[in-house]
Formats: sequence, structure tokens, C-alpha cells
Amino acid sequence: MVKDAHQYKATDGWGWGRWRGLDLKPYGKDAHFVTECTGCHMPILGNDYVYTLPITSAHANREQVVNNAAASFSSTLPWQPLGWWPITMYVDPGMHTTATLYGNDAAVQVLDRRVEPTLAYPSGSVLALVTWAQRDDPHWFGGRIPDTAQRVEFVQIFAGRGTNGDRVLEGRDLVETHPAAGDVLRRTSFILNLKPASLP
Repeated sequence: MVKDAHQYKATDGWGWGRWRGLDLKPYGKDAHFVTECTGCHMPILGNDYVYTLPITSAHANREQVVNNAAASFSSTLPWQPLGWWPITMYVDPGMHTTATLYGNDAAVQVLDRRVEPTLAYPSGSVLALVTWAQRDDPHWFGGRIPDTAQRVEFVQIFAGRGTNGDRVLEGRDLVETHPAAGDVLRRTSFILNLKPASLP
């Protein structure tokens, strides 16, 4: 989409283009193409036909249009999991949260061999379960997207599945907390037993 109020006056100021396939072959050769594009984007006419917006600090109705807080973690975390490999994810509709399990290089090296759910992550693996609160997607009716992170749980494997460390950071500022030993064991077991997503 290219915005030019003068050149594309007949199509509400938008010029449309689409390229398909690995060779990026141009798609659409007549006016029907433009009708196809505007028809697909009609549900978000009130957002100037735009489904997604670039990273910006812009606000609409005093609400931030793009929330970069979901991908902004303090440099004081023991590790930065968003740079690791995603292993699996899940959504909890009751709690209105989204969570993704990340693993460092040592953890993901075994995933292609992880046929049995009891196969342990090797020593040196670090897993991070990041849980975000959800918010309404301002660009897609009924959609939910991650908001700020609520909790980050790290599990470090020292000597196989039996011996590991667990660190929990919670709240808007992701401050380290110290849950009861029973809670730590329960959450560590939960994280270690999350089934990796199947990749094609």
C-alpha cells in the first residue's frame, strides 16, 4: 500500500500492489484487482484501511497504537529470552494471558530428537516461560495481542532433569520473587513437561 492523496484519489488515497511466489510475480492487471484489495481491507475502513501499523509512539483515542512494552525487557534480567528459540506457546483464555516457552541453544539442540516426553533437556540448558497479559488488538476486531509481560520463569538445568534451578520475576517491572519451595517444584515440573510444538 502506498499513500498518495493526489495520485490515488479514486481509491481513497491508496495505491495497491501485490507480488506472489518466490519470483515475486506481479499480481493483478485490471481494476478488479483494486476492488479485491479494498474489499479485503474494508473491515478496517475506520483505520484508513490499514490492518497493521509500523512501530510508533502514536496514540489513537489516547491509547497507544502499537505497544512495544510486550517486547521490552529490562537489561537486568539474568538472561534475555526473546533472543532465544521458541519451543512452544499457549493461551489461557480464562486468565487472558499468552505464554511462550523459549530455550537457549543447548535446550533446542535436543528438540529434533525429543520423541519421548520423558527425554530430559541436557545440562547447560536454560528455559524461559514468558507470560504476557493480553489486550484487545486495536486493528483487528475480536483479536487479542500480548501486552506487558507479567511473569518470566527461568529453569536452568545443571545435571539433567533431577537437578535444576528456578528463578521467577513478576510484575510490571519483572522483579525477582521467591515463591515457596513447593510452588517452585510444581512450576519447574510444568515447564519441563511442556510439549514442544511440532514443526513442519
